[in-house]
Amino acid sequence: MSDKLPHRVGGWGAIRYSLKMARRAGGLWPMLKALASRNNCKSCALGMGGQAGGMRDEKNHFPAVCNKSFMAQASDMQGALPENFFNQFDIDTLSKWSPRELELSGRLTQPVFCDTGDTHYRPISWAEAFDRVIDKLKSTSADRSFFYASGRSSNEAGFLLQLFARIYGTNNVNNCSYYCHQASGVGLSQSLGTSTATVELDDLDHADLVFLTGANPASNHPRFMRTLMDVRRRGGQVIVINPARERGLENFSVPSDIRSLLFGSEIASLYLQPHIGGDIALFKSIAKALLEKSEKNPDLMDRRFIENHTKNFTEVEKDIRAESWETLEFASGIS
Repeated sequence: MSDKLPHRVGGWGAIRYSLKMARRAGGLWPMLKALASRNNCKSCALGMGGQAGGMRDEKNHFPAVCNKSFMAQASDMQGALPENFFNQFDIDTLSKWSPRELELSGRLTQPVFCDTGDTHYRPISWAEAFDRVIDKLKSTSADRSFFYASGRSSNEAGFLLQLFARIYGTNNVNNCSYYCHQASGVGLSQSLGTSTATVELDDLDHADLVFLTGANPASNHPRFMRTLMDVRRRGGQVIVINPARERGLENFSVPSDIRSLLFGSEIASLYLQPHIGGDIALFKSIAKALLEKSEKNPDLMDRRFIENHTKNFTEVEKDIRAESWETLEFASGIS
């Protein structure tokens, strides 16, 4: 296996992969029809046009779609499981398959049931499935119930689920976003005063400096790379902080931009690779440098903003000044 890194990421490779996903879904035209429908992205949080139709972002750019969208849509558009699938594979065999192998087997198109002691799932009718659900609801106290939904469900499905739960007699309702973001929500509330982000995508259109920390949008949110490309094109800076050197964060080819597709786009103006777990020490180092430099150049720090919009900054400043450069450099791995 070659360890040679590609010159850039995205571009023609992403286009070829997207076409492969389209073929898996039954062809390019059915795939484009599905992506162009009034929907949001099935892969990430970036908009897909909403009521205006798909493949457009919040700024009405077209086409705004990535290979992750093609992959997620292809999964939803694949055919049903073979008729004898559950006769052919027992539960023990299926438990050893990877999530990818299970997903590519096909879609569930009817209820399946496994009783105590069974070695195989067995398909059942919708009538039997509803009867079993009703019996379980009748035998369970509402206070002992919990309704849990997928974060990929539509708003309409989420609304109906919580309404059903409340009619049943409980407000114990949540979805997978709770488990994904509960820890970050607590941390953000303590540090920023809100449990969610304080910026919008539009803010980045006016930013001169963007810190990208501990994330790899080149793989996970490719459409965000266009935003970072635009920051660099208008003279802004993108500082990447990541222990791993991700090639796509250095140079990315945006397929929907002809110049970027042909020649690639430099993303990171500075790429910092701290030790794993050294991010706090790195940010303390940046803060310490600002504090020291602001002694000679007070304009480097907006003291009025700090006084009006932060709490306990004096304690934070004291803690940062007490750290030695030797300790911070050793902990962060950055000098």
